[in-house]
Amino acid sequence: MESINTAGWENITGMATLSEGSAFVESGTIDISKLSKPGQPLFIAFRYSAPAAPKPTQRMWRITRLNVKHNNKALNLSEWLFINHEANDENVGWEKMEKVTGVQYRSRMTKKQSESWAIVQVLLPNTQNVIGEGNAQTRTTSANSTTIGTKMTKPNQTDSPNASLVTREDLKAAMYKAYLASGPGPEIAKQLGQMEVLEKVKVDGYERWHVKYKVDQDEYAYAFILLPLDYAQRGKLPLMLCPHPTYNPGKNRVVNLYDEPAKDKKDQAKREARQYAVDLVKRGFAVFAPDRAGYGERRLLLDKGYKENMSAFSKKMREKYPKFGLNGKAIWDLKVGLDLMLAYNFVDSKNIGIIGHSLGAWDAILFSAMDDRVKATVTSSGGMVAYLPELWTEDQTALKSYLNSPSQQSLTKNTNIFLMLNASRSVLYTYSLRDPYYKGQPQLVDGYPTIYQYYKTHNPQKRADISYFLHNDGHDFPPAIRAATYIWLEERLMTQQ
Repeated sequence: MESINTAGWENITGMATLSEGSAFVESGTIDISKLSKPGQPLFIAFRYSAPAAPKPTQRMWRITRLNVKHNNKALNLSEWLFINHEANDENVGWEKMEKVTGVQYRSRMTKKQSESWAIVQVLLPNTQNVIGEGNAQTRTTSANSTTIGTKMTKPNQTDSPNASLVTREDLKAAMYKAYLASGPGPEIAKQLGQMEVLEKVKVDGYERWHVKYKVDQDEYAYAFILLPLDYAQRGKLPLMLCPHPTYNPGKNRVVNLYDEPAKDKKDQAKREARQYAVDLVKRGFAVFAPDRAGYGERRLLLDKGYKENMSAFSKKMREKYPKFGLNGKAIWDLKVGLDLMLAYNFVDSKNIGIIGHSLGAWDAILFSAMDDRVKATVTSSGGMVAYLPELWTEDQTALKSYLNSPSQQSLTKNTNIFLMLNASRSVLYTYSLRDPYYKGQPQLVDGYPTIYQYYKTHNPQKRADISYFLHNDGHDFPPAIRAATYIWLEERLMTQQ
């Protein structure tokens, strides 16, 4: 949603004929060649949005016989991604239709505000002329908005792929270029100094430090450090990095720190599902829980929500680093935080883990892919896999082209690479096939054999320590899953102590 909201979209709904009732209507052929630019990718999307209402006014939209062509080649429906705003009710949003070829917006008669996107990318690596066509039949029983749009991004000049095999170093170099190369350089890290402890308090069996530290020459970040009360007598402690999920006050979420009591049992359960920083310090870990850029104490607009704050932070950041994104910023900030944490003599530098839920899961898998100091990674309800089998054949031409063409890449497509970059270490990937943000897309399972074999090939012990833990609890981190992940982390980070 962050990428969607910060992109420039052109509304071309007027090019299509839309149904105004229950009967299916031909949209007509839509030629978008005039909207394309040489060498640049094109995104096409259906957007559904509706405000909250006292009565369930939202209705089903169905689009069948979906026919999108790029250079006269049809795009497979499996290439579409369905992305929902976090405010959506569970299982409300775009999804594939089961019995016919098409997509449908399932509203479940919700009264809540909802927003859902069905997006496909037309890949244009090094092409000069492109014609995109689309034709569909639509049927609806409401007048809520559906938007067809395009997005243009600036192309990168790349070299032709060579004939050698793609190495782990090649994968990492491509991801560095995609996420970190446009941000601060290594020389900045040497100028940042130490953490400043603002406050120390003892709460419920552990000690909580509130710290401030530089992440750039003119920028500070904030975090909580959690330690067992007797940490000074325990010797070296395994360290857990705990990036937070999407939540306006940021790090407070994972340390169970709120201004008001829980509203009800459901709210209490949701809070407990996201307090993994507290759970882990009580199990004997040292914990580092920072604010992500645009959240918590790093908000620029205190009276606004996280969407506005992420946008504002991104805008300000790009005054200094024009091509740097918030995902790369999250990796950089976590690296700085880990560097500073390793200066404490109670931290075991050989046993470092990271765990995150939702947005925090994205940060966890991204960071562990780029920083080999992380020994064990747990993701919950994030880091969705969009597996492209054509990239992982013995003939690596397609993979080389993909790595050399940033305009072809996306977070979900790169997740396969993030997982592979962890091959010499340990990953526990927990996800729900009923997660409303991704609708249980089959790529999650289809990609596992390739990822597993890559782990066995690239692990010095010829073993693959990557496991999926799939559940049916939606976009959540339920008790049984949390308990399993904590035991899994203890086995990998505490057994050598």
